[in-house]
Parts: sequence; C-alpha cells; structure tokens
Amino acid sequence: MLLLILFMVNAHASLTTDLHGLVSQGNSLDANLSEFSFDQGDDCSKLGTLNTSIEIYIESIEVVYTQLSAPMSLTQEDLTSLDALSTISRSMAQESVRIALELNSIESVADLFEYRAGLSAMLRLSDDIGTMANRILEMANRILLMADNIGSMADKIVVTMTLQNTNMQFIQASLLTTQQNIAALNSSLSSIVYNLTLEQIQSDGDALSSDMQMTILTNFNMADKLDEIQSESEQLMGKVVSLYTFLSINSAMASHYINGDTLTYLSDLSEINRALAQSTENFARTVQLLAPLTSKPVLSDATSSMLKLVQDIRLMSDRIMEMNDKIIVMADNIGVMSERIVGVEETQTSNMSYTVDSLTTSQMITVGIIESYGL
Repeated sequence: MLLLILFMVNAHASLTTDLHGLVSQGNSLDANLSEFSFDQGDDCSKLGTLNTSIEIYIESIEVVYTQLSAPMSLTQEDLTSLDALSTISRSMAQESVRIALELNSIESVADLFEYRAGLSAMLRLSDDIGTMANRILEMANRILLMADNIGSMADKIVVTMTLQNTNMQFIQASLLTTQQNIAALNSSLSSIVYNLTLEQIQSDGDALSSDMQMTILTNFNMADKLDEIQSESEQLMGKVVSLYTFLSINSAMASHYINGDTLTYLSDLSEINRALAQSTENFARTVQLLAPLTSKPVLSDATSSMLKLVQDIRLMSDRIMEMNDKIIVMADNIGVMSERIVGVEETQTSNMSYTVDSLTTSQMITVGIIESYGL
C-alpha cells in the first residue's frame, strides 16, 4: 500500500512538472508567433523556424501523452495547466489568421518566390497549429479519463472540459478562416479543416458499431431493435453526406494540402464501415434463422429496416472513398505524403472489398426472406 501511495505521488509530481513545462514552452511559442509580422519585414525563413519549433513542441506533447499511466489524482494546478494549454492553442490559431491576412496585404509587392514560400509556410503553420490543438485535447481527455478522483473534482473538471470544447471550436473556425484566406491566394485548402467533423463521425461510427455488436435480436424484438439501429445509421449517414458535399464544393474551387490526420481518419472510417457491414450481415443471418418463428408483421418491419441499413452503410462507404479521392487527386503535397497515401488507399481498398461482400450478402439474404415469406 505504501509503495502504491509513493508511486501515485511520484506520478502526479511528474505529470504536474510535465504540464508546467508544456505551458512554459507553449507561452514562449505563442509570444514568438505574436511578434512575427510580414508587415514588419519578417521573412519566410523566420516563419519556417517557428513551424519547426511548433513541430518539436508537438513531439513533446506526444511524449507526455505516451507516459500517462493510472492511477493519477488531479489537482486544481493540473486543471489550470490544461486550461492554459487550450488557451495557448486558441491564441496561436488567432495569430495564424492575422498572419494570413498580412500575407494577403503584401501580395502585390512581394517577390514571387518569397510570396509562394509564404503561402507554403502559412499552410504548414495552420496544419501544425491544428495538429498541436488536437494533441493537447487528446492529452487532456486522457488525463481526465484516467483520474481516480473525478468525483471530488467533478465541478472543476466540467469547467475545464467546457473550456476545452469552446476553445477547440474557436480554433477550428480560426484555422478554417486562415485556410480560406490562403485558398483565395493559392487555390489550396488544407484538409485539416475537415478533421473536427471527421473525428465526430468516427466517434459516432464507433458508437454505432458498438451498439450493433451489443444488440441481440429475437423473434419478438427484431423489428424494434433494427429500427433503432437504422435510425442511428441514418443520422450518421447524413453527417457523412453533409461533409462530402462541403468537401466537393471546396474541391471545385481549390486543390488540397493533405494533413496526415485526415488520412488517418479516412482510413479508420473505412475500418468502421467494414465492422458495420459485418454486423449487418450477422443481423441478416440471425433474422433468417428466426424467420420461421417470427410473426409476419414483425418480420416485414425487420426486413424493411435491414434493407435501409444496407443502403445507409453502402452510401457512407462510397462517400468516404470518394472524399479520399477528391482530396488526393489534386493534392499540392502529394509527393511528400505519397507513402501515407499508398498505405491508406491499400487499407481502404481492402476494407471496401469486405464491406461490399458483407452488404451484398446481407441484401441477398434479406431479399430472400421477403420472397420466401411473401412480405
């Protein structure tokens, strides 16, 4: 018991120290960024140095994240540090908007090489700030989830989580503004503007997959259960289609600067769709087995929901593949990201094959039930 207490004390002391260090580094980066100005004669090499510093900072955040371990007890000091890190990300996102506008103001007088370098540096800056903000949020969420004194700190944790979410919304809006400003100059839009929505879709997809795997169908409840699942899938499909529409509009106006996290999200979503399709096939086989014991009205409603579910998942899978293609085809940094792109496309192609097979099987089984029982 004594050893456990000593471990907890040491672990907390280390976390508190690490968070203080990140806050100190973050404040320094924020100050340096706020001092940078194209209007004051600063050039792209200085901005490039800032970009490198931010990327090193992201690595520091990832080191702290990987070292997190339970048990840990949160203090107000830790929450204050998490709040500060979130606020630093917000401030830096706001600075990126200012710098992008300054770049716009020097368009007519800038040397072409310097101007193009400035556009590239700003895309990199926006990308790095977005990644940094995501890593800080991921770290904060993991710390809050691993805390063993959530009960006693509940009110303060809620305040911190609210601040984190509010700041993240502002950060995404600021980065989108920055990207739009640069797109107007360079016809290039970073795919990071889609990441917040992709993250939400991924979260909803995981929840739907979990619900499907936990659902047990019987000859009495299959209609109600499948209707609930289909309603959930329809909502998720609507979010995917909405993002696809937004991305398609952007693709018609600008090429994309590929952000690595975007590729990861798209790859993960193909995995989720594969799992959804497999669960749908399992449902179809279960309905087939229970059909002789099921009343006609219940079986009719169940098969109707099954066909809608197949359609929802097929449409989601198609749109995710199409989004990936739209981002990649006209990417400005396709050479740099080529290995990642090849890996993601291989994963998506494999998952798509399994998804199509499962959905086709589900549809055939369901149509067979409808024909056999005259539904």
